[in-house]
Amino acid sequence: MTDTTTGADIFDSPTPVVFVLSDSRGKTAVGVVEAAADQFGDEAVIIKQLGNVNKVEVVGDYLDRNVDPDCPMAVFHTIVDRDLRRDIRRELDKRGIPSIDLLGPAITVLSTLTGEEPKNIVGHRSETRVQEL
Repeated sequence: MTDTTTGADIFDSPTPVVFVLSDSRGKTAVGVVEAAADQFGDEAVIIKQLGNVNKVEVVGDYLDRNVDPDCPMAVFHTIVDRDLRRDIRRELDKRGIPSIDLLGPAITVLSTLTGEEPKNIVGHRSETRVQEL
């Protein structure tokens, strides 16, 4: 099929890639990206997951090996450590890659609500009740 405004074959455009980065397994971030992707057509995006991120250099090396500059991309991440989140955001900004911090804002809001500082323990699970309405 050809785009009538440009004459380009619209099926030649690559499928966008969402890189999911996590300092643990990455299941939370993948779940959020899958929920968002469900609002689009089948196989609208490709999800590539990198878990156990503990240094910004790991992210840089991964992106060097996996980024196709001709392919639209974004990064979604769940990183507990505030400094590592900042460093990753700077690295992504430097590369011009749009990103979403899925965990940092939630930690900030909960810290404000509880008056507590976060534990900053990767993979930590607390006992939390969920009440259905």
